[in-house]
Amino acid sequence: MGLIVKSEINNTLYLILSFIAVFSIPVISFVKKQMGQLGNGPKVVVGTGYGGKDGSYTAADVAKHKTQDDLWLIIDGNVYDVTEYVDEHPGGVAAIMKNAGGDATKGFHGPQHPSRVMDIVDEYKIGTLVTRGTSNDE
Repeated sequence: MGLIVKSEINNTLYLILSFIAVFSIPVISFVKKQMGQLGNGPKVVVGTGYGGKDGSYTAADVAKHKTQDDLWLIIDGNVYDVTEYVDEHPGGVAAIMKNAGGDATKGFHGPQHPSRVMDIVDEYKIGTLVTRGTSNDE
């Protein structure tokens, strides 16, 4: 009889710990983002001119940032540094990496994204895409 009670307690404890683990991830992400807004988190540095000047980037500039540790995307002509978000992406890392360093507009506006996703992505905006001129690094 004692073994059955121990087993039930272990199962209950396991369920409680699993619940805490699963639901603490969004809370931690929220706190990290809030800390960034308070100035205690990572800073985004926006340059001045093509290649980052005045927050303007060419497609070639964005293409240099295509790894999971340095990931930029273009959405609707805006440039986003989503490096800090890639591991949190609900669709998984592979889904966001498909457009790494490139234009993700089509995928972004797919049926899988709710309308509030724009509020999330705006936190990562670092500039706009320019289609004329060249980058200082080209």
